[in-house]
Amino acid sequence: MDAPDPFAEALRRSGLFEADWYLRRYPDVARGRLDPLTHFLRLGQSLDRAPGPHFCPRAYRAAHPDVAAAGIDPLRHYLSRGRAEGRRLHPEPPPGQSRAAHLRGLLETGGLSEGPLQALTALAQADPPDPVARQALALWALKQGRPAAAARWLDGSGPGMAPLHLIAAAQAGDSATAAQIRASAPGSGDLDLAATRLDPDPAARLACLNAALARSGLAPMALRDGAAPLLDRLAPRVPTPPQGADGPLVSVILAAHNAAATLPTALEAVLGQSWQALELILVDDASSDATAAIAAERAGRDPRLRLIRLAQNGGAYGARNAGLALARGRYVTLHDADDWSHPERITRQVRFLQDQRGFAGCLSLQARVGPDLAVSRWTGEGRILHENMTSLMLPRALLSDTLGGWDVLRVSADGELLRRVRRLYGAGAVPELPGGPLALQRDHDGNATRDAATGMDGFYYGARREYYEAQSAHHAGAATLRYTGRAPFPAPAVLHPGFDPAAELRLDHVYAGLLGLRTAAFGTLLDWLDADRAAGRQVGLVPLYGMALPTGAGLSVHPVLRARIDGAGLRVLCYGETVCCTALRFLPGQEDLARPLRYLPRIRVAGREVLAPQDGE
Repeated sequence: MDAPDPFAEALRRSGLFEADWYLRRYPDVARGRLDPLTHFLRLGQSLDRAPGPHFCPRAYRAAHPDVAAAGIDPLRHYLSRGRAEGRRLHPEPPPGQSRAAHLRGLLETGGLSEGPLQALTALAQADPPDPVARQALALWALKQGRPAAAARWLDGSGPGMAPLHLIAAAQAGDSATAAQIRASAPGSGDLDLAATRLDPDPAARLACLNAALARSGLAPMALRDGAAPLLDRLAPRVPTPPQGADGPLVSVILAAHNAAATLPTALEAVLGQSWQALELILVDDASSDATAAIAAERAGRDPRLRLIRLAQNGGAYGARNAGLALARGRYVTLHDADDWSHPERITRQVRFLQDQRGFAGCLSLQARVGPDLAVSRWTGEGRILHENMTSLMLPRALLSDTLGGWDVLRVSADGELLRRVRRLYGAGAVPELPGGPLALQRDHDGNATRDAATGMDGFYYGARREYYEAQSAHHAGAATLRYTGRAPFPAPAVLHPGFDPAAELRLDHVYAGLLGLRTAAFGTLLDWLDADRAAGRQVGLVPLYGMALPTGAGLSVHPVLRARIDGAGLRVLCYGETVCCTALRFLPGQEDLARPLRYLPRIRVAGREVLAPQDGE
């Protein structure tokens, strides 16, 4: 019998070899007689092939010239010496991935502050400076309320970031620089809207909005007299010519819960659309204020409005599904109870779908503003104008028969439905129509995107990140993407209707660590989970992140682990949840990773808090 190969044993223990990945990456392996590991040991290694997604021999040589000069095989060097010397793994980054982008992911999505900020600063101050690092630092500084620092990082960043540079300068009180950017940067709707931060005068802010509208040939707005917020006083400067009286009927579903303060603006925005073949289905989601009375009064004056009252509050997406069941239009779209839409929004979207065949649906652009019309949010790329998920317009037959409806959660189900459509019909099946803004989204403290546990600020983290990963895995392999009510894949508890942040979830075991790297510690985790499943225990997982996570490794839960997560016996725990368990175990060697992370659940063992989110810069 042949003696065991020490290198093969070391490779198995390391977790760096992934048979499924190796077969996908090198299709010729499946055509031969050798199993993937044997193929790698006999042939693949000599061909300079990677054993898995987390180690690239070429990248390791490039990072360590001494290894290249000595002619040592990179993988053998890493397993025999490099790992003990503290040398990092060097996977081959995916297209477009960079060290700065990886660090930004650790900072924003991973919730790690000090290490990524220091490393990004070094990249941003290098010669030449890394533009991705400078942009990441600028956006982070704005988020932290340090606009002067953001403006310094954005100085010289180019025309694409000019709108954000203007906002940073204006927030820092440097009105001269902000005005100079406004005057010299290439004109765009983003720049026009960013200029709402220059002058608080209502006429000045209205002029900025109208400048952005004019670039797309949209009719200008005026302000009604009165003391209401500017957003609620918007009205067409001249009457909008009616269109589409004989065109296809569009069903607009508006879910409202305790929205009496903003509902009149939303109703006027929908019923004031230039597209005449329209029905508005307002679903009152068990409001306790005057929402239903306001809607009923308006329905008495406009028969296009139908009011549905739900007996029990179930969240916006459940209400939208109730409205969808009664919709009669050829097309269906949405409107939020606190937003405003330009009178031409529906017309432009319907005309596009009529004139441009081959698309499943379309979206329009929006901007997020405060009640005073000042721009309040931007994307992670610094865009002011961005896609309006609520504006998604689809044929009713496709929505009802093929998709079934929206997932019933508190937030984020509109994005999940859009991804289902694009998964079925292609990435370009639902385009974002240029021009706008065709809607203004009201930014206020009650908005879901401002909630710490369910929010987002130009990037996904916590529950939204986990929901995105779970849906992506389901979409990739599901036999059907039609479902009604709750989707058939687990979603974080934080996102479920009726979630009580004060409640405590009881589990048997909780495991925390790097859940995306298939290392020896990962193998230990799988052994633990096998034992838990055999014993019928309920288990939670907490993803951790660290500076040693190699560029290109990504922040996602490993597919092998993702396949085991069912939301019952095994679930991912998220920021905003509190859990009581009998034992918390860290993956071997990863005990220190949790200390500086912001987006952690609270874990208690025997009444003592053993894990909690950390404050970060």
